[in-house]
Amino acid sequence: MISRRQLLPAGAGLAGLAALPLSAAGKQERLTITKIDLFKVVVPMKPDSTTDPETAESARFDVVPKIILQLHTDSGIAGIGETGRGENEAGVATNAAFLTGKNALDMNLTNLGLPSRAGYAAFEMALYDAAGKAFGWPAYKLLGGLAQPKVLVGYWTGRRTPNGMKRVAERAVAGKFTSVKTKCKQGDPVVQTAEILAKYAPGIKYIVDPNTRYKSYADFLEVAKPLDAIGNCLVFEDPFDKSDFQGYRNLRKQVKTHVAMHLGDPKAMIKAIQEEACSVFNTGGNPGMSTFVANAYLAGAAGRPVWHGSGNDCGIVDASYVHSCAAAPNCTLPSDILSFLREDDLIVEPIPIKDSYAIVSDKPGLGVELDLDAVKKYRVS
Repeated sequence: MISRRQLLPAGAGLAGLAALPLSAAGKQERLTITKIDLFKVVVPMKPDSTTDPETAESARFDVVPKIILQLHTDSGIAGIGETGRGENEAGVATNAAFLTGKNALDMNLTNLGLPSRAGYAAFEMALYDAAGKAFGWPAYKLLGGLAQPKVLVGYWTGRRTPNGMKRVAERAVAGKFTSVKTKCKQGDPVVQTAEILAKYAPGIKYIVDPNTRYKSYADFLEVAKPLDAIGNCLVFEDPFDKSDFQGYRNLRKQVKTHVAMHLGDPKAMIKAIQEEACSVFNTGGNPGMSTFVANAYLAGAAGRPVWHGSGNDCGIVDASYVHSCAAAPNCTLPSDILSFLREDDLIVEPIPIKDSYAIVSDKPGLGVELDLDAVKKYRVS
């Protein structure tokens, strides 16, 4: 049996924060949480950034609210967090009340023991932010240490027509990205969009994510073979039902392109490894910082590279992803650090991305500052 200590040997310091001397933060204060402010926001995506007007996609995930939280302590140190979309507001409020009055440095950051799962990752990132500021450490140090000073990221888009993909390709080239990830479903012109990308963005790799919307292995193979032949595909992610291990094994034998599963449950990852169902993992979007790093180590022990998926988030979540990826040595595939696709990222300075890499901040905590003016602008009742 693989223990968490074996998976994440440097992570022992996570749970050991409370054992450090009271003066470790440089002050006598014990980072007692005095209050947690909650801000409900809706931040639209930039036009044509994710939804192609020609695909007749009606769902607008960007109009689903998020909750931004600001955790205050008696030392004057604050930590910030951001929930996923549509989190249960009552559960988030319950968790905020539960944490108020507790000492942040006495908590096991790998298991917060919150009464609700609502917004769990947001509270975790706020605590990592506050603890990192207290010690003067970037969050990646609390996650086990720096494995890489920059994190590979890719461009992202939803379902696309060939015309829409041409626009995406041009933007990816302008931004000096090395990959583009797209969503699709059975019947979409995904082979044509791969050809468009190859024509207008030569050298840029394609990540195809149907979200299991092909009916079977045989149905996906009809497009997987021609996609593979084009030569610009990097990953096929979740093409069909993830319980069809035989289908995934067959697909791996038929194509040169990586076959990925998007899994956040370590037991499911172990099963997929045992079944030889995939060669790489997406082990995001938002499982929490310590969970991502532990999952990455699990995959790494089996020789599988990983990347961090996302929910097309704002800047606070993206900062937590960057630190998590920075602490995972096998996070070498393009991660979804995508707050640049929003109208506003809600942080004062955007996460720097240069030549398809997000630069890891060495500032304490998450290394980003909440833009309260932007939060006020996008706040909803």
